[in-house]
Amino acid sequence: MEKNKKEKIKLAITFAIIVIAFGVAITIMLIYNQEGEKNMPFNLSDIIVVSSAEGRTKQENPENYKWNLDIMQYNDIYLQIVKNPEYDKNAYIESISLENFHFSDPKVGNTRIYMPSSTEGTLFSYDDNYLINRTLTFNGGESNNYKTLEISSQGGNIVFRVANTEVGEYVSNDDAEISHNGTLLSKTPVTLEDLKINISFDIVIETNISKYRGTVNLELPCGDIITEGTAQLDKDDCSDIIFKRENY
Repeated sequence: MEKNKKEKIKLAITFAIIVIAFGVAITIMLIYNQEGEKNMPFNLSDIIVVSSAEGRTKQENPENYKWNLDIMQYNDIYLQIVKNPEYDKNAYIESISLENFHFSDPKVGNTRIYMPSSTEGTLFSYDDNYLINRTLTFNGGESNNYKTLEISSQGGNIVFRVANTEVGEYVSNDDAEISHNGTLLSKTPVTLEDLKINISFDIVIETNISKYRGTVNLELPCGDIITEGTAQLDKDDCSDIIFKRENY
């Protein structure tokens, strides 16, 4: 009788320990899903968006207009990756990749995403060779180099462009000069609301030790570019972007 009682107590204690351990594991998982990694070797510290517009001269101009332009609205997105001074292992960046691009359609125009151009003298070119179809990868190197798609292995910046390439056109002989910025949009019927899109993409930080993935969400363009010409958004608090470790 006494022996059976002791066995029941042992079973009860064992069951309680299992329940507590299970509860702790579930709690840790829930916290991880909400907060992600807290001690990554490298962090996304800053997102800068520069929104504006520009005109490209059309190849055909049979009436010999002074201004014969296709107008494009663009958003240059810079991502800054910095080393975590509290991380105590010898880590370096092997690559930074952007994946899983999703965006809503603007009311006017056609959205395209471009990687930096290798052409001298210009950071971006609207050549189809520089379109990002699925993934953009910057490899770790000695220093930052947009044109060769490299980022310093100890942290640096990457950039890409989200462009609306079919906003409208400006054909005129009236203006003595024009500004190639967002004020060009005032010469079309387009409004800021017509251009608004929501875009999301994954940023994958791969180091020699571990690999992490987080999702960035942005609304473009930023600011009143029709009035101001150029607008800038500086998101220097990226704590709302949750990174999780991936199998390495």
